[in-house]
Amino acid sequence: MQKQHLLFCLLFSLAPLCLWSQTTCKELVKGRVWDEADAPLSNAFVSVDGVATVSQPDGTFSVEVTCAKFHQLVVRFLGYRAVSEKVSADRSLDIHLQPDQQELDEVVIETVAEKTETAQNFSVVNEKILEANAGKTLGETLKDVPGVNAIQAGPGIFKPVIHGVHSQRVLILNHGIRQEGQQWGAEHAPEIDPFIASNIVVVKDASAIKYGTDALGGVIIVNPPNLPRINKLGGAFQTIAQSNGRMGTVSGMLEGGLKNLAGFGWRLQGTPKRAGDFHAPTYQLTNTGLSETDFSVATGYQTEKVKLEAFFSHFQTELGILRGAAVGNINDLLVATEREPPQGTLPFSHSIGEPRQDVRHNLFKLSAELKSGTTFWRMNYGMQHNARQEFDQRIGGLSKRPVIDLVLTTHTLDVERENISQSNTLHTTFGASMMAQSNNNIPGTQRIPFIPNYDNFSGGIYGIIKKEWVKLMLNAGLRYDYRSYSVAGFDFKNELYTSSLLFQNVSATLGGNYSFRTGKSFSSSVSSAWRPPHVAELYSLGTHQSAAAIEYGLLLNEQTNEVIDIKNSNFKNEQALKWVSTYRVKNRKLLWEATGYVNYIFNYIYLRPTGVTQTVRGVYPYFRYTQTDASFFGADLMMEWRPSPHMMVSPKVSLLKATDEKNNDFLVFIPANRYETVFRWEAFERMKLKGFYAEARILFTDRQHRAPRLLSVRQINEANEAGTDLFANDKRNFDFMDAPAAYWLVNLSTGFSVRSQKVKYDFRLSADNLFNTAYRNYTNRLRYFADELGSNFSILLKCTF
Repeated sequence: MQKQHLLFCLLFSLAPLCLWSQTTCKELVKGRVWDEADAPLSNAFVSVDGVATVSQPDGTFSVEVTCAKFHQLVVRFLGYRAVSEKVSADRSLDIHLQPDQQELDEVVIETVAEKTETAQNFSVVNEKILEANAGKTLGETLKDVPGVNAIQAGPGIFKPVIHGVHSQRVLILNHGIRQEGQQWGAEHAPEIDPFIASNIVVVKDASAIKYGTDALGGVIIVNPPNLPRINKLGGAFQTIAQSNGRMGTVSGMLEGGLKNLAGFGWRLQGTPKRAGDFHAPTYQLTNTGLSETDFSVATGYQTEKVKLEAFFSHFQTELGILRGAAVGNINDLLVATEREPPQGTLPFSHSIGEPRQDVRHNLFKLSAELKSGTTFWRMNYGMQHNARQEFDQRIGGLSKRPVIDLVLTTHTLDVERENISQSNTLHTTFGASMMAQSNNNIPGTQRIPFIPNYDNFSGGIYGIIKKEWVKLMLNAGLRYDYRSYSVAGFDFKNELYTSSLLFQNVSATLGGNYSFRTGKSFSSSVSSAWRPPHVAELYSLGTHQSAAAIEYGLLLNEQTNEVIDIKNSNFKNEQALKWVSTYRVKNRKLLWEATGYVNYIFNYIYLRPTGVTQTVRGVYPYFRYTQTDASFFGADLMMEWRPSPHMMVSPKVSLLKATDEKNNDFLVFIPANRYETVFRWEAFERMKLKGFYAEARILFTDRQHRAPRLLSVRQINEANEAGTDLFANDKRNFDFMDAPAAYWLVNLSTGFSVRSQKVKYDFRLSADNLFNTAYRNYTNRLRYFADELGSNFSILLKCTF
């Protein structure tokens, strides 16, 4: 009955074409779209002589066109290389799509790379890449994508960086819900378990305006696999063991449906992870262990016209902070930044002591989609509860009492209406989003709160239009947003202050893509986006232990640290103009593409190193939030060359130049230029070990030649003792340590699969930093105190059924 219903809908949609002219010769161009694993692809875009449709759940398509000897066929599916060729209507077509630039062979993409309506420049990290990075954090997993780096705070905390910007300027969507935690800290990693994803889309332009403010750098979209729709039990279990940190990870997933209710599906997933002290090439990194427990539950019901889904996830992690970064006096700070190994280094241990973080994040989501003809109505509601505690080494038996204890509760609601023309070439979308958020300090820390309590209410409306022709696609979007804060906190005198803040502005985007007949394409987009400040950027006050620094907000007087009214300050919203263009060439053996971008951010907010200060908690470098105009110029280059069916060579280059335009100076913590080459050999299909591969990855990271001047802790201390003010006549940016030297890394991996009738077994061995190279990463906030990780050997065993 379902096939008959689909056939009826197809005939009904073609009826107007038949009525338009009964005398014109018509014929059907039909076929089926397959992925690289010979599985049918649903919802692939198919165009024949400009008449468009989408493939059915079984991959089939049928388009009625005017009779001709040959027809121009175009097939596209996000995450796969487009097919454009001349065809005839005298036979049924089989169209096989191959994964795009960031995807590997033999991977079944279980979900569409969604939520990229106006994106022109994005990469898809598929299931195979996620499997190759199993056990790593989200930030680590995305580091292999051109244009994406990570900012760190030790070996276990990674935060994604897109084209040089991070934190509040990069949106993360988890199951369609905007991720909301205490993401204001560069050392606050996203509370997401990558095992829940079937693919991750990285949008590298600022065009995803449907999600509101903050997407100045880009958007990271964590897409789950589609829920099953039939009563068939399936799942996967995998174990990963790693030598560095003696880390063990176990992850399992089980899914199925109901026998008497077609369209209903459910999924259970869980991941425990445990690691002890990680180690640099020549010493232990004491107190850098971690303990993590994640699980999620999803259930839903889907028909051809209705889709309902409920999802709940729990993420909990305890992270140790390098003990050598905790100092109590100026001599300790001098020693900490100048000696190796770090002070306080002890033999390996699984125990996690102070300083440390304890983070818990719960997400509950309800979503609904209703299809009425060619119109889709969608609704997403999300509730998030984020609890963050940070602990320090304290006297008087207070070490077990947190110094930062925050609870953030967020409610989001997104509604939209999308209309698709009968020819599937015109898409229009209108929507609205709302967010209500409350952040509260839990009493009992016996410290002045690092950030104040606040209530945040935000809302926005948007419109997006996309038009497709055979070779050309254009899109445009416009959005209005506002955000209000009600703030209540205590200043350094422990006196109460309150503030009410209101911000509003407009975002816009315009882009397009043109496909040439010769396998070449060009895409470009221009976007204007804005970002209101986070409360932490305005009112931070005191020691941020997990960053091993003291931080002060924009609305604290530079001389007295008293809170000032925003009306009496020079503060302005960040406003970004970003242009991104990509030129691609592909043929049977070669794919290469070049992406260039410019992102100019007016009133750019960043943490500027300011000096060294001492509090009752110890001596620390201190930073102050500052505004300037900043530019980010860069290029991402990649090539994939297949000299034979079994060999692939893929060089990648990421270049970035960031400048403080207002002061003609350099910015701190900007990723250095990176060069990478991957050599991969794949076995014949007829070999018993299906999917066998061996891969070598060679990475060169250059020294950051555009780093600010050096003023070491020793220089600042000696100047203070001599009564000299190093900053009185020189306001240039500086850093406490020179930019690290350039370094090479070599990573190796190999793996294969063994299939039975109903079960697939995957085995993978890998070695990261094979030669145990000692190096420091410029974007690691703890590079002042210790080297990066030494060699790490890992083994993965996975069973899929």
